[in-house]
Amino acid sequence: MRILGLIPARGGSKGIPQKNIVQLMGRPLLAYTCEAALASHLLDRVVVSTDDPGIAQIARECRVEAPFMRPQELAQDDTATLPVIQHAVRWLQETEGYSPDAVMILQPTSPLRRTEHIDGASEVMANTGAD
Repeated sequence: MRILGLIPARGGSKGIPQKNIVQLMGRPLLAYTCEAALASHLLDRVVVSTDDPGIAQIARECRVEAPFMRPQELAQDDTATLPVIQHAVRWLQETEGYSPDAVMILQPTSPLRRTEHIDGASEVMANTGAD
């Protein structure tokens, strides 16, 4: 099963400006999610969806793909997650011919999530036939 790890990390934030790259214990918040995702044995790819060139650069420094920039209309305060997922999957399909069987959303604002949580959730999905 090909599982895409998708990290949605837009640049804007009302509460904490640039919250996805704010420093937490000397590292950008995004780095914790990138590290956990890259260590997963079950994610086929890890991609960041962002509208912010600075976030894309930090993702790349963390060895995570940032192959496209998210359109501004999908980077608003009230943008739902589903259209962001659809945009990423469509872009990967149309541009690279990559079609995952499943997408795991990995919010950068959950820095305590570890690799074993990612792999455990992937195993539950595969073993139960969940969609």
